Amino acid sequence: MSVWSGVLDSCPGLLCCVINIRGKLLYATHGYKAVAARLFGHKCNEGRNYPPLITELDTAIHEALTAACLGDTNAIEISEGGKIWELTASPLKFGNGSEISGVVLKLSSEVSSQTAQNLPPVIQSNPEILNSVPFRAGIVDAHGVFMAVNKFLASCVRADLVGRNIIELVDPEVNSDLTNIIMKRSGCVECTMPDISAAENFYPFDLTPYLDDELNEIPGDAEVDGLRRVRIHATPVEWNGSQSIMLTFEDVTEFRRNHEQLRRLLTVDAHTGVLNRRGMEHVIRRKFSGTIEEAGHLSLIVMRIENFRVLNDARGFLPAGRIVRGFVRGMQRYLAERPGNVLGRWSDDEFMILSECSGAAAVVMADEIRGKSRDVLLSSGVSDLTGGGYSSTGEFIGAAYDAMAEAVKSGGSSTVLARNS
Repeated sequence: MSVWSGVLDSCPGLLCCVINIRGKLLYATHGYKAVAARLFGHKCNEGRNYPPLITELDTAIHEALTAACLGDTNAIEISEGGKIWELTASPLKFGNGSEISGVVLKLSSEVSSQTAQNLPPVIQSNPEILNSVPFRAGIVDAHGVFMAVNKFLASCVRADLVGRNIIELVDPEVNSDLTNIIMKRSGCVECTMPDISAAENFYPFDLTPYLDDELNEIPGDAEVDGLRRVRIHATPVEWNGSQSIMLTFEDVTEFRRNHEQLRRLLTVDAHTGVLNRRGMEHVIRRKFSGTIEEAGHLSLIVMRIENFRVLNDARGFLPAGRIVRGFVRGMQRYLAERPGNVLGRWSDDEFMILSECSGAAAVVMADEIRGKSRDVLLSSGVSDLTGGGYSSTGEFIGAAYDAMAEAVKSGGSSTVLARNS
């Protein structure tokens, strides 16, 4: 409990709570309790079931939590007097477990909605008034050139923004989107800004050390070369008697990074670094439908390590784990020279390779991998989408499984190609 309190309540304005897999509320920040009481009429009692399932909104929240327990991130929008709140339910793992351990429920409101309610439509050319805006904000003209910035934005950038065009300061991929919101004088866009890369004070509290411990230290890829991801909101204002745009800047680096961490935890095997069962199911579904549409080749190799338990019993868990990781690295080196293959771990002793090749070529591949594997004994089954005529991914996977089981029954250490359906 002290960990949640120390982390979550140390971040000003963070509105979230943590719920375990059984639906019990573990912790809620002070801000979440206050807003939830106002929006939902909830009493956030730790150790009790949450939500209480009284209203239709409670039911919608419960459905989002259920989906999060199955691995999907969901969001619900709630309107309050013209202000839009978003309630996001995200799956969470903590500790050393391999399953989803709970859900993070987070409340947030659009900065643009806050701006529209909290700011007058006319902002005079007075730095003190602009500095009273409780966001990192700047005023640009109709072309996107900065005319003024407030102290919050100025403290977060390495260069003087006045006189520079916002279009020149963001990554080129969003130039058209940013130009569009400036022309409309409303909307938002997400991007990176190199001039904000050194802004240590851009967000008030760094959760990374805590989240890395909780999330098995899997790094996210939202921060590239030290750049921060920023969401820019545009709001129409009047400045010096002319129609202008106020841009507010919201740092979303940690949100994107944490989202990527959760996504990777759901799809990557923590011990070997390859796709886990959920990740492979996703890839197989996508490749299966795409191959049928394009009339291409697709084969699935299912490999079972026959001596997996023997390795665990004879050498111990840690040495056996090193052998399995060495086996995976060997497969990765082998597949690196052969594009069009996806490797994943289906269970403790079963691995899969989804290959853009014929069944015959996949059999050769499985035999070569078996021949190169010194410490593990493999039995493999192969299914060929083109030759098998499978109507679903379940049939496709099941055929490879049955072929692998046939290889085991026939004495093991062999590869069997599934018969046509």
